[in-house]
Amino acid sequence: MLVSWWQRVGIAYVILYCLPGPVEMLPGGASIGEAVEAVERAVVVPAGRWLFGLTLTIFPRGSGDTTYNYVEIVVELALAALIATAWQVARRGRPVSPRTRDHVTMFIRYMLGGIMLSYGWAKLIPVQMPAPGPERLVGTIGDMSPMGLLWTFMGASPAYQMFAGSAEVLGGVLLFWRRTTLLGALILTGVLINVVALNFCYDVPVKLYSSHLLAMALVLVAPQVPRLADLLLLNRPTVPVELRPFPLQRLWVRRSMLAAKVIVVLYYGVAPIVAGYQMASTYGFLAPRHALAGIYDVSAFTPTGDHGGAPIDGGTRRWVRIAVSDSGHAMVVARADGSKERIPLTIDAARRVWTFQTPADGAVRLAYRTADSGVITLDGSIGTGPVQVVLSPHGESLLLGRGFHWINEYPFNR
Repeated sequence: MLVSWWQRVGIAYVILYCLPGPVEMLPGGASIGEAVEAVERAVVVPAGRWLFGLTLTIFPRGSGDTTYNYVEIVVELALAALIATAWQVARRGRPVSPRTRDHVTMFIRYMLGGIMLSYGWAKLIPVQMPAPGPERLVGTIGDMSPMGLLWTFMGASPAYQMFAGSAEVLGGVLLFWRRTTLLGALILTGVLINVVALNFCYDVPVKLYSSHLLAMALVLVAPQVPRLADLLLLNRPTVPVELRPFPLQRLWVRRSMLAAKVIVVLYYGVAPIVAGYQMASTYGFLAPRHALAGIYDVSAFTPTGDHGGAPIDGGTRRWVRIAVSDSGHAMVVARADGSKERIPLTIDAARRVWTFQTPADGAVRLAYRTADSGVITLDGSIGTGPVQVVLSPHGESLLLGRGFHWINEYPFNR
């Protein structure tokens, strides 16, 4: 009896945790999903205040490890326990029926499969971890966060990122058919163990979410553990699993369900590809790269006019290197005092002008001219007075320019 109660708790919790994911697939699902999230927030925020004395003001946006998420899990577990208790009473303590377990397994298969396809295609395209641009390359490893280092490591090798994505896509696709579910779940178990380890070891704020995905894969594997043990450990024969047919007697119902499955599989399979292509075209590797993007060494930072050649601010704020982002909308300035600053940038190619603003220098307007060699000369006022800045192309970084070699007579570890 207690076992069946815990099974019902697990079933209720999985459905609650996945909301509003399944709802968002329906026509008008975005607005319905927003309504579901509003209801969740109306419950979680007061619960955080009543249970833990917390005032929740930060809600999940790009991070799944917020305080809100932890309180949300407690609330969902409590609701799942209440639902399971009511369900248990209604069923008079009888075990969860095989048909119910089949439907819950199908729910998990489709949810996990769709999620892994979205993550997998974001790596196969690849857009989840973009190649490190000039802004990243001008920094040092010591300046990176652990997550930033992980993203740089993955983005520096598109081939490896695509390899990781292919495993996620393969495992996800296999979950859409019952005969291949075990193989897909085993592949995803290995993939997600690695993902969870990376998230914990590099402080990626998706620890809770990725752990839940791993748990879903393990739920799919768990019923087959005795068969796997017979085959892999005990060298015993095993028998096929009975795939109970769903009780759809009428032909039009079976055809309708088949059509629905085709639509769902195509949606999960095609939508991430379209989204990935749009991301790549907007700000990824397919987006146009600004003509002046790159890393530059500052070969001259010379005061002009009344300065008489004296160093600006004693030389501490002198530029020594800059990196212009691939889009041309930002630059990172490395100064003589060792500081670095990311600055929004506007490059007006028609007027040949750079404009930006910093707290120390205020609004800055620099006229620029370029040479065939790629050297850029900037003229204008920065901080205390007029200055001329000469930027020389730094050249391709070793990280991105080293490439692949079949033969290495000596290790090239820099």
